[in-house]
Amino acid sequence: MNLAVHIAVALGSTAAPDPQPTNATQAAGQVADANADTTAADIAGALGPTGMLMVLLLAVCAAYVISLSLHPNAKCGRCKGAGRHRGGIFSYAQRPCTSCKGRGVHPRLGRKVLFKQP
Repeated sequence: MNLAVHIAVALGSTAAPDPQPTNATQAAGQVADANADTTAADIAGALGPTGMLMVLLLAVCAAYVISLSLHPNAKCGRCKGAGRHRGGIFSYAQRPCTSCKGRGVHPRLGRKVLFKQP
């Protein structure tokens, strides 16, 4: 139906732009708008609520994997990212953090699980 309207518009149109469109041109515009508006609704209706939930979960997982690739490390919780541990009695004394080995960061859990890197 849409192809027939486009052919009718192409055959009925002139070379110069028409300041007042005919009914065929208006109908073609309305058909094109109706097809564009119902595409997302048709997809959502075809997938149903379970399918939409699966698409949403897939998008969240993709965003998490992208986040892991951009920021693979998290700040060390024990030394708060300093890489040094201060003494309890003599606070001026410092040593490398034993948890992160002085780096100040730990690999994120997703990096360890998905990418098998230490």
